Amino acid sequence: MESRIKGLLEKYWAGESSIQEEMELKEHFGKNPSLTPEGSYFRELNRLKADPEVKFAHPGRAGRRARWSVAAAVTIGLMAAVLVIQDARKQSEFAVEDPREAFEITRKALLMVSSGLNEGKTYSTEINNLNKAEELIREN
Repeated sequence: MESRIKGLLEKYWAGESSIQEEMELKEHFGKNPSLTPEGSYFRELNRLKADPEVKFAHPGRAGRRARWSVAAAVTIGLMAAVLVIQDARKQSEFAVEDPREAFEITRKALLMVSSGLNEGKTYSTEINNLNKAEELIREN
C-alpha cells in the first residue's frame, strides 16, 4: 500500500494523476495522519475545503496580473510621453517672436470669435420674435 501511495504522490506532483487517484490520496492522508509534508499538505487541503469562507485561487495569477498592470501602465506612459514630445515640436513651429505679428494673430482670432457670438445673438433675437408671435397667437 505504501508503494502505491508513493507512486500516486509522484504522479500527483508531476500533474499526471487522475481525479480518482487524487481522491484516493486525500482519503489515505485523511484516515492516516502522518507527519510527512505530504500528509500535512493534504490535511490542510481538507481543512480548507471544509471551510466555506475560503476560496481557492491560483497563487501565481495575482503576481502575473500585477506584472501585466505595471507593463500596461509603463506602455501607456511611454506612449503619452512620445505624443507630448511630438506635440511640443509641432507647437514650436508656430512660435511668434514679433509682438506686432502676435497682436495681429490675436486680433484676427478675437474677431472670428466675435462674429460667431454676433451670429448667435441674431438667432436669439429671431427666437424671441417667434416666442412673441406664439404668445400673441395663444392670446387670440
